[in-house]
Formats: sequence, structure tokens, C-alpha cells
Amino acid sequence: MNGDGGTGRIAVDREQARPWVEVAQSARVLRDLLTETPAAVAGSPFRTIDDDLPESCEIWCRSYLSSALEHLGLWADHVAPLTFRPDAVVHHEARPAQTLARAALESASQAVWVMASRDPSELLRRHLSLVLADWEEQRKAEVEPQRKADLKQQRLDLLKILEAHGVKTSDPSYLTLVTAAADEVRSKAPMTDLGDPARVERLWRASAGSAHGKMWPSVELRVSVELDGQRFSFPDADAMSAILVLANKVTQYGVFRFIDYAGHEPQLAERLTATTRRWYARIPKVAGAPERLEDVPGYPGPTPDSTNPSQGQ
Repeated sequence: MNGDGGTGRIAVDREQARPWVEVAQSARVLRDLLTETPAAVAGSPFRTIDDDLPESCEIWCRSYLSSALEHLGLWADHVAPLTFRPDAVVHHEARPAQTLARAALESASQAVWVMASRDPSELLRRHLSLVLADWEEQRKAEVEPQRKADLKQQRLDLLKILEAHGVKTSDPSYLTLVTAAADEVRSKAPMTDLGDPARVERLWRASAGSAHGKMWPSVELRVSVELDGQRFSFPDADAMSAILVLANKVTQYGVFRFIDYAGHEPQLAERLTATTRRWYARIPKVAGAPERLEDVPGYPGPTPDSTNPSQGQ
């Protein structure tokens, strides 16, 4: 660990930064997988639930996951740029990292929460609950009176249809969505090691606090060391890693589940391998790293399957 007395900054070593880079490269692979996933096929859960729906569950879930990957993609461009100068210095701050991770986590959690059920009626209820909540936020943001009234009526019309069929919707908080999504990933993919619900809640609250400029995350999520007689205080790299890794794991699960719900799971393992190799060939490598992914020790790892869609990162 090296400190710069002039700036008060500490150099981040490779092992500390490893989770950051892993999240970055995972986001790039997942973004391509999602973007290249065709529309849902006949007989798939999405096609079944989307019949006669005013708002496509498939389109909305894809949008949630795209949002997550846009945020993680921005992190990737910051921490692991595809082109860089050898003498370039990248400065890392806790709040932006926490904010991007939080946005990705909340976005992906909506998709995971919706897709956590295989029961079409419950899938429908969850999907339309989020649609109604979205429309309400859109109505509140609208400034043109007639458009505002139209948005209100649109929401009321859908509520009447749902009430006529005995469908009761809810408006889950982001904390509810995040903890429920983490529970889903933890139960279906125990190898992901998300930590217990209390830890997930703390990570989310800290990231939300950082995004809103609260004081307590900036106080608690810091470490102090003394080097050469000078004291340094800086953001806790492990705390930054924890929320980034959580966001990535929930997003990864969501993308694999989306592909499954669209009926394209049989092609997932082959697509994942091809996409990962393509990205490995493109990214800059440290000195001595193999040029081909196939030559990396331990490759290939586990392949994803429908019972454990978190495998194969």
C-alpha cells in the first residue's frame, strides 16, 4: 500500500481492485447476452403471460435489466477502460461507485422480483403492480394538465380491469424489491454467497445514503492507516466491492432468468462461452496474461443451467 502525502490518496493494489474489474467485465458480457437475446418464443413464460396484456412483461423486464447494465457499464468504462495510457491515473471515490451499484441493484431487482414466480397469475400481478407504480410516478412528473389527466385515467382503467378479475396489486418499496430479489438469488443459486438479509439491507441503505449525500456512509465506510508517520483516511475498498458485487450477482441472475423465460435457455451455455471469449480477446491484459481465454488456468468454469442460472460468470 502506497500513500501520496500531497493528495492524501492511497494506491489501490491489484487484489483490492480485482472484484471491481470482475464486475466490469461481467457487465460487458451480460450486456451483450441481453442485447442479443431475441424476442420470446411461443410457449415460453413471457409469451404465455404477454397474451392480451396492455404492457409486455418481456419488454419491461428487459428494460429493468438494460438499466442495470447501463449503470454497471459506466462503472466498467471507468474502472476497466478498453483503451488506456500506461501512465494514466484513475481516481476512485466511494459515493459514485455506491450510487452506480445502487441504481443497478434496484433496476435488476425489479426484474428478478417479477420473474421469481412461475405461476402466471402471480407473474401477472407482480408485473402490473410495477407498471401501475411506474405510471403513477409518470403522472406526478407530468406538467401538462391534459396529459396528466390522461395518465391518471390510464391507470384507473387498468385498475378496474384487475379488480374485476380479483387481482390485487401492491407497490413494493425498493428495499422490499432488493431484499426479495436477493432472497430469490440466494435460494436458487446458493453458490453466489450474497450474505444474510441483514447484510443485504445494510449494503442497500449505505449505497442509498451515499447517493443522497448522507453523512453516515462517508463516516462508517472509511478506513484509516498511518504510513511513514502520516495518517491517511480513505474510502473502504472492500465496502465498495461489496455493493458492486451484490449488484452484479442480482443482475447476472436476472439476465439468465430472462433468457430462460424468453425460451432461449437451451442456447445459453454456447452463447455465454462465445460472448466471454469475444470479450476476453478484446480487453487489455496485464503482462503475462494468456492471449486466449481457453489458456487461462481453471477455464472453463461451471456452465449455467436452469436450476442454477447464476453459474458460469
